[in-house]
Amino acid sequence: MTTRTPLVGRDSEREQLEGALERAREGAGSIVLLAGEAGVGKSRLAAEIADAQGTPVLRGAPTNGVPTPYAPIVAALRSYRRFAAGGLEIGTLQPHLAHLLPELGPPAPDSDRATIFEAVNSALVEIASEHGPAVLHLDDLQWSDESSLELVAALASSLGELPMLTIVSYRSDGLARDHKLRWLRNELRRGGGLEEVTLEPLDPDQTAAMLRELLPQPPSPALCRAIHDRTGGSPFFIEELVSALMTKDSFRDGSQGLELESEGVEPIPETVRDAVLIGFGELSDSARAAAEAAAVAGDTFDIALVAEQSSESGMLELLNSGRAIDCGSGQGSFRHALAREALYAEVPWLRRRSLHQSFAEAIEQEEGAPLELADHWLGAGEEKKARAALSRAAVESEAIRAYRDAANAAHEALELWPAEDDPEGRIETLELYAACTELVGELANSAKAWRELAAVRDERGEPAAFAEAQQQLASACELRGERDVGFAARGVAVEAFLAVGRPADAATERLAMSNYRRAGGYFGEAVELAESAVEHAAAAERQDLRARGLGLLGVSQAKGGDYEGGLETVRTGLALAVERNLTPVAAELYQRLSLVLYDSADYGRAEEALDTALTLCQTDEDADTEIACVTCLAYVLRERGEWSRASELCRKLIEEDRAAWVAEGLDGAIQAFQGRLGSARRLLSSSRSTAISVGHYNMFVDSTTGLAHVAAAEGASDEAADLGRSLLARWEESDDHHYAVWGVRWAASFFARNGDRDGAHACAEALSEMAADGGHADALAALAQAIGEIALLDEDADTAAEQLSRAVQLHEGLGIPFERAQVELRAGVAYSAAGERERGIVQICEAYRTARRLGAQPLAKEAAAEVAALGDSVAARLGRRSDAEIEESPLTRRELEVLRHVSVGRTNREIAQELFLSPRTVDMHVRNILRKLECRSRMEAVHRAGELELLG
Repeated sequence: MTTRTPLVGRDSEREQLEGALERAREGAGSIVLLAGEAGVGKSRLAAEIADAQGTPVLRGAPTNGVPTPYAPIVAALRSYRRFAAGGLEIGTLQPHLAHLLPELGPPAPDSDRATIFEAVNSALVEIASEHGPAVLHLDDLQWSDESSLELVAALASSLGELPMLTIVSYRSDGLARDHKLRWLRNELRRGGGLEEVTLEPLDPDQTAAMLRELLPQPPSPALCRAIHDRTGGSPFFIEELVSALMTKDSFRDGSQGLELESEGVEPIPETVRDAVLIGFGELSDSARAAAEAAAVAGDTFDIALVAEQSSESGMLELLNSGRAIDCGSGQGSFRHALAREALYAEVPWLRRRSLHQSFAEAIEQEEGAPLELADHWLGAGEEKKARAALSRAAVESEAIRAYRDAANAAHEALELWPAEDDPEGRIETLELYAACTELVGELANSAKAWRELAAVRDERGEPAAFAEAQQQLASACELRGERDVGFAARGVAVEAFLAVGRPADAATERLAMSNYRRAGGYFGEAVELAESAVEHAAAAERQDLRARGLGLLGVSQAKGGDYEGGLETVRTGLALAVERNLTPVAAELYQRLSLVLYDSADYGRAEEALDTALTLCQTDEDADTEIACVTCLAYVLRERGEWSRASELCRKLIEEDRAAWVAEGLDGAIQAFQGRLGSARRLLSSSRSTAISVGHYNMFVDSTTGLAHVAAAEGASDEAADLGRSLLARWEESDDHHYAVWGVRWAASFFARNGDRDGAHACAEALSEMAADGGHADALAALAQAIGEIALLDEDADTAAEQLSRAVQLHEGLGIPFERAQVELRAGVAYSAAGERERGIVQICEAYRTARRLGAQPLAKEAAAEVAALGDSVAARLGRRSDAEIEESPLTRRELEVLRHVSVGRTNREIAQELFLSPRTVDMHVRNILRKLECRSRMEAVHRAGELELLG
């Protein structure tokens, strides 16, 4: 019998892989996920594809089923170096690759995860360039570390441009729901690069074909059925079962072929384990002992080391039997992992522990892989030694930026670690675990670890370390959205830092606390916290922190109603930063200055301040301040009516995933104003959800008002009303005196126009308070509009006209054209209601022209409709183009089609031939077009259609 399972019944899967390899040969590589249950022939298929094509194969797998960071990739690259001695000379990135392959030379002293990934990518580029097409086969990745799977995902786009086929094979049976392989599949699918081959068990006909290859004589149908029923079509089980039956002499000749002996023989083995053990049972005692030692050693094992634990003769017999394979470089492996698993379970537990102990001691002496060492120490029952190995594995994983694997190893170590045993070592491991879980986004675990560390530090009487743990706890809590919990933790950290004489750290925490309360709209608390930060910074003689504190204090003062005082405070901080040449701080302070300026509706000077801040950010490469400046600039541009520039900035932020939720809210409002309601709702809903979760007041106001605008435009009045009321409720919780003006103004108009007198009055009261506290012109204008809208509701046209006229006057010089156009439209309606029809139409026309210039189509359409409702000629007042503002579709689809042919000079007969119509029908369509567009000639109709943007 052959010792290698014949490849039977895999024609379609072979064809799919060969096609992928052929595409790789042409430079279009790919990643193919090769899945199937244990023993179905995944590794065999992958190997045979490469062998048949004479293609270099780089094979890697997890180390003995232990998830060592990057082990499959490292093994694959080492297999290449055996194939091409001295390979992987990749220039400046080589020291970074040396973090994974120390044999390449001294590792780079300073590296990061992205650079290590790029170094691996460069290595694969070199291999593919020198020896392509090549096959990179990463096997048994159901046991892989998570960092390797993240690396595969990161390499996907690059591998698609190389002459290299990457096969990732794994067991699909028993794969946990949260296994990282499922994440890899989703990532490849999102990138459009998911390609899968799934090997199913053999069907009865394929099982019969395999039996014909394995048996010395053709099998009978009955034998084929019996073998298929027992094995379920698993190729490995079929081979082991046939071997076991032949060993037991269980076959006889029958009339239809080879049959099972019916008398005097043992029953057919029930499981693959039973079949495997029958095969190993035929070995001598010394070979069986070698097999048991090898099973304890792992899926791959050091041949010499296993021989030391058994015997050289036994090891030699095991290899000669074909049940273990010499892989080269002194390494051996079982023919299949299932064989090793079956044999391992049969090793008596005392012998198993003894062997694990021996292997652990040998690996420790050679300073081998700590995770493999930990696995053996656990098998030997030595938990303390396993814990030490796991801690070392965590440190080594963190050093090569395999943060998730570091966290996993640290967690396993902590599970074995009593609090009273080596507390210093436990604290170090707990700190590493807390930091790594935060880096990989496991924020709940990170917060729990930092909280435990804080408690330990407090119990041990270590106030400085306690403060630092609270500081880290705050960061983890804030990242997972528990901002109030984080705020409280920062407060505890401040007191602890002050107790140990570290006022600079206390000032830093107070700044974070102040900024959080400012962002939430609680400016009174923000002022107190900023003042405290300034005091602590002065005590620490930290002028940078003092300047930052003054900037934050000034913004909070201005937003709390003290505009002049706040402006002066920010300018004081800015002068300090400039005087001390603190460029990053100066950039931050210019951004703070812009907040004060645009909060007073001084958008021109706010834009100037932001331009200066952005220049300084580029000089100092301050990414955080730059993002803040760009989002503020997008807001200022939106308010000033420069929607194209604002949207461009927002789209770039969204594409780069930098403050994307803020950009979504700003751009969503613009799209709502333009009438693009579907995309506006999507963007605004996303932004509002995040604003609520992080407690950001300004973006809550922006996104809520924008969504209310969308709902009203869609006719969802109840939703719009609910959003308006939620805006008022949130404003009442805050200390805001200005930012919500535009939203509450819109809500006042909406409530009044929909007959909700109580809602309109509530908005008017809110605007009255804002106007009294801040005194800004836009707040006064918004209040006047609210009073005017209520007067219109009460049919007091004279008061309405007076108040809305005042609102228009107050908007002069504010530089917020969209709001001005809205006010002008309502003022025109009020004038007309008061009997001043001509004045009203003039005002409405002004609103129309502003809306058209901005691209605010819904507002322009509303203005055109108001002119028509007053009985005036829309075309005469606003131009012929304005007719389209009050008519949903002036031409039918067929009329538009005919008009496009007219526009290129075709005759009615030519159009009829082109559209398969009769000339009479085309003539009718042309007459309808002229009538609807109020034109006398075809040329005039074409010109008019161009004005109305009907030709596309």
